[in-house]
Order: sequence, then C-alpha cells, then structure tokens
Amino acid sequence: MIKVSVFGKQECDACKAAVEKVTYFSEKWGKRESTSIDFIDMETVDGLAEGAYRDVYDVPTVILEDEGRELARWVKKVPRSSEFRDYFLKENLNDGSGDKGLC
Repeated sequence: MIKVSVFGKQECDACKAAVEKVTYFSEKWGKRESTSIDFIDMETVDGLAEGAYRDVYDVPTVILEDEGRELARWVKKVPRSSEFRDYFLKENLNDGSGDKGLC
C-alpha cells in the first residue's frame, strides 16, 4: 500500500492543494483503495512531534512511502502529478526490477 503523508498547517493553501492533488490522482489512476493519504497538522503537538521524528521542518512537505520505505519527498512545494505518477502506477514497488518504463 502506498502511504502519502502531507505535513502542513490548516490555513496553508499549498498544503490543502497537496492533499487534494494526491487524492484526485489516486482516484483517477484507480489506486484510491490502495493508497493511504494522511494530513499531519504541524500546528499541533502531535504533528510537531511526528514532523521532528521524520525530519520535517517546512510546509508543505509531502512524503510518499511503500511498506515503511520512503520513496520520495517534496519540501515546500506541491508535487506535480508527473513526479509521483510512476509510484502509483507501478504494480509492485518492492519487486527490485527498477523498471520505470510505465506509460
């Protein structure tokens, strides 16, 4: 399962856009059921603790993981769909094939 963590603040438009974009494209690509999308509020004690643990210091920060392994990270920006598309469309991220020739 792909896990996307968006670290942000409630009033941050870029943070909201990051969540909306990842949600939209996971649905468009038919991967919504196999994708977990979490918003971590960096204005709460729990959010700050999680951010410190994951080395997050700026918002928005978007972290994409598969089975606990970090695959990609975008700091202070909303990622373009082309930047995370292959991660969503690849059938098995841990197969070791390294094949990036998707679409």
